[in-house]
Amino acid sequence: MKVGLALIAVIALLFGSAATAQPQPQSDLKMTMDYDGVLVALNVAPVKVLVVHATGQAIPGGYATGVVMQSYGILRALKKVDINAASSGRVGPDLEPRPGVFTYVHHDGKRVRRVKVIWGASDVDVTSSPPFFDLGQPPATLRQKLDATDPLTQIVRVTNATGPQAICRGPDRFFDGKQLYYLDFTKAQPVAVSKDAKALGITSAAQCNVRFTEVAGFKAKKPGEDRQQGLTTPITMVFGQIGQGGPWVIYNIHAGTVIGYANIVLRHVTVTGQLAPRG
Repeated sequence: MKVGLALIAVIALLFGSAATAQPQPQSDLKMTMDYDGVLVALNVAPVKVLVVHATGQAIPGGYATGVVMQSYGILRALKKVDINAASSGRVGPDLEPRPGVFTYVHHDGKRVRRVKVIWGASDVDVTSSPPFFDLGQPPATLRQKLDATDPLTQIVRVTNATGPQAICRGPDRFFDGKQLYYLDFTKAQPVAVSKDAKALGITSAAQCNVRFTEVAGFKAKKPGEDRQQGLTTPITMVFGQIGQGGPWVIYNIHAGTVIGYANIVLRHVTVTGQLAPRG
């Protein structure tokens, strides 16, 4: 059922938005965030379908982050998408996060899959239980894996961004142990800070559209079928800065899917410590 994969594609942008890279040793930032996801289908009232809890912190030389996602209601009935994921890695001299170890446990209602991905200098090691018997048409190449990052690491950069245009860039390459996909961002545009966002401490906001495209590791498609995972519109990502000069967070993500309009909103955020000075 495509709807589950479509929402996972949208949620991938949330993975790691609470993570904090550590460009300098004095960074001691820690964050937690909670999101609710609703679905509007057939002009009926919004139905809650998802909750997401994200945590992240700076560690010496790098970062650590985790995400717990649980499905509800119609989404759970169509395709259970309960996921526990974690990632840790380092920060390079250019302040870009580098993937290290990415793990996730996926409960889809039929089985439980446990995956661990380790990025090395010249290889990407993947272990899965149960094993992946079909690596997709085509499977991801070693070069593609090395050039990609896991979903949590890839969005670590949101927290340390110097501004909206540093967030909306691309294409960004994601690899989750089997599937490899691209996210292309349009130019960031300023938006008004909503009343709810102000209540969370957000002082400025911007947004950009994101196009999701399958690249490798997916099932072969029927003739004429695109590789959008059931998304019927580009993803719109709204992000804001906490306080003056504080970390950036993803505040809202919304997109059209084959069964309705998906809307994921930040409901609660806590921030302790400070970012290291950014150049």
